[in-house]
Amino acid sequence: MSAEKEFQERIKGLVERSLEKCGLDYRVATEYDSPFGSVIRDQGRRVDIAVLRGEKPYLFIECKWQKTSGSAQDKLFRALEEARRDRLLGAHSIIVFGGGGWSKSIERWALAEGIIRVEWIDIWLEKFFCPKQ
Repeated sequence: MSAEKEFQERIKGLVERSLEKCGLDYRVATEYDSPFGSVIRDQGRRVDIAVLRGEKPYLFIECKWQKTSGSAQDKLFRALEEARRDRLLGAHSIIVFGGGGWSKSIERWALAEGIIRVEWIDIWLEKFFCPKQ
């Protein structure tokens, strides 16, 4: 299994654990075809992780892993535009990034834009799904 796939599975497990802890009966899907399509390209879009309430998308999560410097940095910009559009169309949407290959300037930019570093995702999920605990 690739590092990216392992990262996605790790985040999915954290989501499932948070939902269980908060007593929520939502479904978690991976490689989910978004009903909103893509804001960037005139085609469909597959979301890494989708939390569904019934059949309706509730939360989309894009997972971005980068072990060494490379193209994932460029993909953050596109992912952020997709997340903004998801929110306008009624689904919460976040991006989680991890790995040591991010430049310091991209990491600062990502954090300032609300993109979540993997080390903090469990806290974020708990506050999002069960804020009163």
